[in-house]
Amino acid sequence: MNVFSALAAPWPALTTTTSTTRKAEEAAAASVAPSRSSAGEVLGNTLGKDDFLRLLVTQLTYQDPINPISDQEFIAQLAQFSALEQMYNVSQQVKRLADIQLLTGGMGQAASLLGRTVVVFDAQKGDTFEGVVEAVRMEEGMPMLVIGERRFSLYDVVEVRGGA
Repeated sequence: MNVFSALAAPWPALTTTTSTTRKAEEAAAASVAPSRSSAGEVLGNTLGKDDFLRLLVTQLTYQDPINPISDQEFIAQLAQFSALEQMYNVSQQVKRLADIQLLTGGMGQAASLLGRTVVVFDAQKGDTFEGVVEAVRMEEGMPMLVIGERRFSLYDVVEVRGGA
């Protein structure tokens, strides 16, 4: 088994059948060395898109000119890299969407408490505090309820009572 097969183990279809030289194997191993532990296991159990691209470039750099990688194998690897890139982009967009939903959902919940009496846990005193929600503010991505001169996190609310 060559170094490409060992490094591509999480992606079974990435295994290549072209012959590589010892120099190519050493270069490929060195190119991903920072992301591998001394036992040879991948840190975090995943190879990233940068690791995959480095492997592909190293494979192309050191391929045997007499027996180059076939067009079909090369196209398959490019397609896999493209799919990997798209999965990463979708993952980032889903994360962004979840953050926005949390932000707007929390603000909506906090706004629904305007004019209502709430009981919140006061971490400074270790006791509860009761008051009417006068305003809602966003501070550092967290919805804050303004009760009199004090501010409390929406997540400190322990009870909600009817309007004032």
